Amino acid sequence: MAIAEELADDAPWLPPLFAEQEWREIIGALSLSPRQAQIVGLILQGHKDKEIGSALGISKSTVRTHLVETKSRLAVTDRIGLVYHVFWTFRQIVEPKRYPWTPRTKE
Repeated sequence: MAIAEELADDAPWLPPLFAEQEWREIIGALSLSPRQAQIVGLILQGHKDKEIGSALGISKSTVRTHLVETKSRLAVTDRIGLVYHVFWTFRQIVEPKRYPWTPRTKE
């Protein structure tokens, strides 16, 4: 099943900072599993591990296991690095669409 099909349209973990299509593109660019995407989305909303576990119906230790795997996959060491990486990826997706020109070079 594709990630887009697994992500519910009314998902409470969808970060309000991104439109749904933008979030799907970020998830794809980062190669996140649906569960990792849910956890990262809730982290972007400022939730703690216990709150994330409660919202997703999993234990706090399971949240931490997913978070460790996600940080390892993205080569970041902490939540701040994770958030930065998500926004950096978003910029890489959006900027070429927003500014589709190339700078002039001096000859």
